Amino acid sequence: MEKNIKSYKWKKWVKFRHIYGAFLFIVTALLVWHVVHLLVLTPLRETGESVHGSRLENIPPLEEHWKTEAIEFGATLEEIEYVTIHWLNGPVVYVNVRVEPGTTRRYARRAARAVVEHFIEVSDGVASQYNIQVVASYGDILEMRNEHHAAVEQHVHEYNHSLVEDILEWAERWPSETNVNRAASNIEIFATSILAAVGEDGLEEMRGRLTALGGGQFEEFEEEDFEPMPNFPADTRQIPRSEISRFPTWGAWNNERERVVWSP
Repeated sequence: MEKNIKSYKWKKWVKFRHIYGAFLFIVTALLVWHVVHLLVLTPLRETGESVHGSRLENIPPLEEHWKTEAIEFGATLEEIEYVTIHWLNGPVVYVNVRVEPGTTRRYARRAARAVVEHFIEVSDGVASQYNIQVVASYGDILEMRNEHHAAVEQHVHEYNHSLVEDILEWAERWPSETNVNRAASNIEIFATSILAAVGEDGLEEMRGRLTALGGGQFEEFEEEDFEPMPNFPADTRQIPRSEISRFPTWGAWNNERERVVWSP
């Protein structure tokens, strides 16, 4: 009897181990499959796809003849050398309008808008579903960029010189200690800009006018003779916008406004 009980317990334990082992095997197999699916199969399947899905989903592809018609239309416009349209099978289309040297920016922008409108029209509105970036330019863009950079620097120097001149004139009109010290400080701070704008003679002339103000020595005033001297209203000064960088001019088509919105 005791032997039968031991044999029964042993068989029960062996059966439990088999069931438990099978359970662990199934769990392990599921875990391995999940890891392989997550780290191997899914990346392989999604290779080349955007993390956020296809950006061209539900957007019809652009037909080549649409671009050709828009390019040919642009060639018929006055003062336009040529038009190119670049599409790299993505959501952005680049419209490049090259104008003749001397063309006004206003006309170039108007012509570029006409090209985009024609492009949208011949595509039955498909082109408007893309992000249309537009640039109107002429000449060597890199060379123009370098010229513009130098011109912008000179524009800033001239602005700085005019600001220092106004501060010095204010100190000459209201020769208080604060105003004279402000003028002296700005002459030294913007000495490089003054040299670029009016040269060495101009810088020395400004320093001479500052010295004529007394070099920081001020008379004592009786209280009844004292006239309050206002400080220079620096808050009112702003750098004026220049017309240096007329080309290239950049913009993007806006569907709501039905026009190209150009950068300043």
